Amino acid sequence: MLLHDLTDLMRVEEERVSLQQQIIATQQETMRQLSTPLIPIANRVILLPLVGNIDQQRAQQVIETVLHGVDMHQASIALIDITGVTTVDTQVAQTIVEAAQAVRLLGARVMLTGIQPQIAQTLVHLGTDLQGIDTRADLQSGIAWALQQQNVKSKRLVFAV
Repeated sequence: MLLHDLTDLMRVEEERVSLQQQIIATQQETMRQLSTPLIPIANRVILLPLVGNIDQQRAQQVIETVLHGVDMHQASIALIDITGVTTVDTQVAQTIVEAAQAVRLLGARVMLTGIQPQIAQTLVHLGTDLQGIDTRADLQSGIAWALQQQNVKSKRLVFAV
């Protein structure tokens, strides 16, 4: 009768599974960060470009990312660019409104850019209340507006002194 001690093999397999789980967790975190990148583009101005579909989990990430970015960078303007978002449904529209409301509670303004004609039509059809959210058709004009707003504030501060 031949007996084999499988203790070492079982330990090695457990270590392999544990390492594999760590790799998967690291990949998921990296993908989460890449799916909602936050870019500081000027003093107190941040940009959150969105690309692809937005599901419930990603919608929550969008809100968390923009709020964290406003707080961390003491932003007064948060640009949310939806040029790369192919479809806007009720959930995406609600996410944008919720993000804007939350950003306003932190004392910053939201600028929504990259609104394509079909998305504009969908937002209107859904009855999305974009009151209090500034909009521009493209990212370039949104950035120009944000930089102009920052220059106006800087000049006001200089004259106020």
